[in-house]
Amino acid sequence: MRYLIKLSYNGNYYHGWQKQPNTSKTIEEEIENKLYIILRKKINIIGASRTDSGVHANIMFAHFDYNSLIEKKWFLYKINLLISSNINIKNIYQIKDNIHARYNAKYRIYKYYISYFKYPFLNKLYWYWYYNKNINIKSMNKAIRIIINRKYFNLFTIKDRNSSKNKQKYKCNIYYAYWIKYKNNILFKIKSNRFLRKMIRIIISICIEIGIKKKTINELINEIKNNNIKYNINVPTYGLYLNKIKYNKNIYL
Repeated sequence: MRYLIKLSYNGNYYHGWQKQPNTSKTIEEEIENKLYIILRKKINIIGASRTDSGVHANIMFAHFDYNSLIEKKWFLYKINLLISSNINIKNIYQIKDNIHARYNAKYRIYKYYISYFKYPFLNKLYWYWYYNKNINIKSMNKAIRIIINRKYFNLFTIKDRNSSKNKQKYKCNIYYAYWIKYKNNILFKIKSNRFLRKMIRIIISICIEIGIKKKTINELINEIKNNNIKYNINVPTYGLYLNKIKYNKNIYL
């Protein structure tokens, strides 16, 4: 039987989603350890996305296989009793055996939060990026329209970003991406069927440079034309949230 869990987590205390050989402090390993205690069997989970160290998730899904029926109320009570307070397992569903949490997701939505205002009670919690420079939202939205107007995003990932070989693995269908300002905050929102490694933060970094006039729109256009994207601002991970993942309704039993 295949199960799909729905969860959220605070990424500040973890070195990302995916298990790593040099640390046990990952969300994937934390959940697998607690599943072993509850189900008395070694369980491997597969997440719908592989968030980096410090990135949060309002919504995340992961699937695993288990050969017995799991009673929902009992499972949710037990796992949330054992698991870290930084992770909340919200629900569990039985799904078709051929469904994959990552490959069957129709789209994902991420949000990034920037604030001009310093919140004294939140500074050490790292929910947003405090950045007090004047940022031109109009210029950043012009930049993001140029960036997403393509099928292949090899220029916007850390792996072979200047390579044009095997372009299919860099193909992403971005439905929208935009910047908005509200009160003392700036929000970036992006929706795509998939994202490449560090792609969102690279795009944000480029937009910020445009917004603070460290780079012009024409320079960005020329860099894209010459397959040589440059950026000097590394935005912190803790302002980034995985906000939504969508599946077809027919995956559930």
